[in-house]
Amino acid sequence: MKKSNKIVIIFAIILLIAVFTNPSNEEHKQAVKSVINQVVQNSISENESDMERLGVLFGSSLAEKIIENSVMRDNYILFSITKITWKGESKSIGYGLFGNVFLSEKVKNAFNNNEINSYENTSEAIDTMAVSVDSTATE
Repeated sequence: MKKSNKIVIIFAIILLIAVFTNPSNEEHKQAVKSVINQVVQNSISENESDMERLGVLFGSSLAEKIIENSVMRDNYILFSITKITWKGESKSIGYGLFGNVFLSEKVKNAFNNNEINSYENTSEAIDTMAVSVDSTATE
């Protein structure tokens, strides 16, 4: 077998793997929920009162409901883009590839510091973080 044929076969296998491991819409939503849950866990300190903790947990629950309705993916067969629609505007906040969803670090910072407006207005390059998702989830 020629070397060029081997390269074509390897490239085709990689493309097939990308197609079959492209994260589902649910996996993109789960990745955003994971970021919110991580931020909530970090924000609950031992010094807070029970009411403050309850308020944080209620806010987390509300945020998950909002994510269900506002986070979606654009599927490009080999990869996908995580998008969130807020106040009528859709923003790309990450991408999915080979079974992983990578979200912008700015998303975590926005939830951490309540800086959603400053996130929406930035034009800097997107830094990403890998978010582990359950690959058994179905769309």
